[in-house]
Amino acid sequence: MSIVTRFTSAGRQLSSRAAQAIRSLAARIDLADTARPLRNALTRGEWLAVGQEVTTAMLEGADVEDALALIASRLCEVAEADAACLVLQGVGDDWVIEFADGEDAEDLVGLVMPEGGRARQVLADRAGMIVPSFARLSSVRLPQFGRFGPALYAPLVADQQSIGVIILLRRPDAAEFTPDELKIAESFARQAALALKLAEARDAEDRAALLDERARIARDLHDLAIQHLFATGLSIARARDALEGEPAQLLDEALGGLDEAVAQIRSIVHALQRDAIPSRPMERLEREIALARHGLGFLPELEVLPSAPAVETWADGADEDLVDDVVAVVREGLSNASRHARADHVTVRLTLTEGAFTVTTSDDGIGIPPDRTRSSGLRNIAERAERWGGTLEIDTGSSGTTLVWTVPVSRAAYRLATAP
Repeated sequence: MSIVTRFTSAGRQLSSRAAQAIRSLAARIDLADTARPLRNALTRGEWLAVGQEVTTAMLEGADVEDALALIASRLCEVAEADAACLVLQGVGDDWVIEFADGEDAEDLVGLVMPEGGRARQVLADRAGMIVPSFARLSSVRLPQFGRFGPALYAPLVADQQSIGVIILLRRPDAAEFTPDELKIAESFARQAALALKLAEARDAEDRAALLDERARIARDLHDLAIQHLFATGLSIARARDALEGEPAQLLDEALGGLDEAVAQIRSIVHALQRDAIPSRPMERLEREIALARHGLGFLPELEVLPSAPAVETWADGADEDLVDDVVAVVREGLSNASRHARADHVTVRLTLTEGAFTVTTSDDGIGIPPDRTRSSGLRNIAERAERWGGTLEIDTGSSGTTLVWTVPVSRAAYRLATAP
């Protein structure tokens, strides 16, 4: 065999082996391309099952905190994460990890998300993000995150409002989260956020119904039971006056028992009335918003700036009549939206600034007809503003109506309310 023949034969063998290797590699690539959609479908199905489980638990009456803990627990499993965290709004402008699940995740609870950090960015943008690895970063704002590798952030968004963030964390040597996993996590987060909103609305409605029932029971006890016992006592007293000796003494004892029963019922009535009418300003406002759900067909949105505790503190120090006026203004604004607006969305915003307290009620309805701007309800809340040296502004049109009710606030009251 010539040297040329040998080289030609060797070349054919090499070419054959190379072709076989290329075909094998192509087959593996083709198999991977075929398996990827199947794997994504299975993952999406697992996330969907968890989402249905969480939604069902909340809508069946599970406590909101229990539902949040369930979300964190199940996310660890379905996302193959070593820790799952739920970031929710804390006091003031703070956003805090309220729930965490996973091995050694206890020290994550209570961490405040730093200004300008990833969680804050996700809240602002209402879009998730992937972190390749915290362990490989030169610096980490939260040292506790430094022991983890890949991370995924997904915003909890409902009605275009960010109510929290889901954070999934894996150990440093684990696989990075993929864009497909991010899409699935964002979809799950939207479903969970809507379920949370519905659960909170249900709780508010249940509280309002409970308070109404307590008020009804108190009225029935006062108007029916006490009056009946009082009439019975008068009959016994007349019978006692016609008797002498031991029978009269027994009737005296019966009258004493009736008096004690009436006193006990009066005490119960007072307790029910006290509980039926919320005493805290924010409780009263939340009750008005919960009750408005029946007329509107949906739960109005409540925004409190700079924070609910600050407004609560200011209201606690304000004149009781002023707090009553604030509640009346919110009630009138919601009533107008319910009767005339035909709105799909209503927002009540309470804003405390250095100089003013403002109640803003806005809707996306058809606006108030021109002849309604002099209605007794609007005139009433205008007078309530003037009483405190404030103003009422009405902006109405085809795109909706906005009522802005403002009263002055002293600098001292503002500083006291917003003091750390």
